[in-house]
Amino acid sequence: MYEQIKSRIAEIGKLLEEYGLNVGSSGNISVRIPEKNHIVITPSGLIKSKLKPEDMLVVDIEGEIIEGERNPSIEMPLHLEIYKHRKDVNAIIHCHPIYAMVFAALREDIPIFLEETAIYLGGPIKVAEFARTGTEELAQNALKALGDRKAVILANHGLVAVGRDLDDAFEVAYRVERTAKIYLFTKLLGGPKSIPEDIIEEELEIYKIKNELD
Repeated sequence: MYEQIKSRIAEIGKLLEEYGLNVGSSGNISVRIPEKNHIVITPSGLIKSKLKPEDMLVVDIEGEIIEGERNPSIEMPLHLEIYKHRKDVNAIIHCHPIYAMVFAALREDIPIFLEETAIYLGGPIKVAEFARTGTEELAQNALKALGDRKAVILANHGLVAVGRDLDDAFEVAYRVERTAKIYLFTKLLGGPKSIPEDIIEEELEIYKIKNELD
């Protein structure tokens, strides 16, 4: 089932490495099939840039394997928890980009200092409280820090980007890494200047309308 989606996931795995957003077997990717509430997800332990469509698994919303011979990603609980609570999300990319990882290691949120951070990401990029990889605790911490936004940084770990589809999630991952890089440079030069609060509120409303959030 879902051969086209499996192929696109494999393509995204290559793009993540080409764009410097991931390396080796790190990270994981999934896509939700809303009409059946199935999830196509990457397997555990394989190099993401070398994934093949037949490597993917199909699971239900509780994580039961429907199709596939390999073990699903260790971070499947994280993906499932987000899908259960965010009906607007149909794709998730967890990756390990360098600049976002800087703030993961610092456990420091990235504030709204660019207009696009509000309009495209829905607000500040928060860092979830630390929890061990693959645990339900990590999933809960990530969900809490994500809120209704498009991205969350996992403490000492990596980045999670969500979207209405894979292309949207990939754009979010790229924008977060770009934002993290700019923020790091501005901090070295004394810190960014703030945006007026009324402008931020207007831009957050634009984000909600674009993403059909209440």
